[in-house]
Amino acid sequence: MKFRLALILALALILPACSETANTPEVPLPAYVLAIDRFDEGTGMWFVALSTESNNEKELRALVENTRTLAKDKKEEVNSTSVSIIKPDGVIPPTVTAFGRIALTNKGMEQTGLSSTSEMVFEYKNAPAASSKQPPTTPATETSK
Repeated sequence: MKFRLALILALALILPACSETANTPEVPLPAYVLAIDRFDEGTGMWFVALSTESNNEKELRALVENTRTLAKDKKEEVNSTSVSIIKPDGVIPPTVTAFGRIALTNKGMEQTGLSSTSEMVFEYKNAPAASSKQPPTTPATETSK
């Protein structure tokens, strides 16, 4: 009886994790260069610009999300990150293709306006050109959990 209960409990814990992994395939990070790295010690806000050739929205979203890991590896305590994804095209000011904000602490949630440290604000600015049949589109703004 105890073995059955242990088996049921193990399956209940393992199966949801398997289905979650199957539904969210890992997106590889595109090649990028850390172009701007500015940390404000007073607020704990980290401002970064990542330069990449990628235009793929999923890859750019993954780059913004990756700054969560990079922030945790910094020696300073980071409350929030503000990320700009730019093109390495030499244009001044640089061409921004995406922007994101992440909160890592309660103070970071206040700074970013997010309600959770698991959320992320992501804006994709490289929207495709509008066709003559469709009205012009604006860049997508989304908050994801």
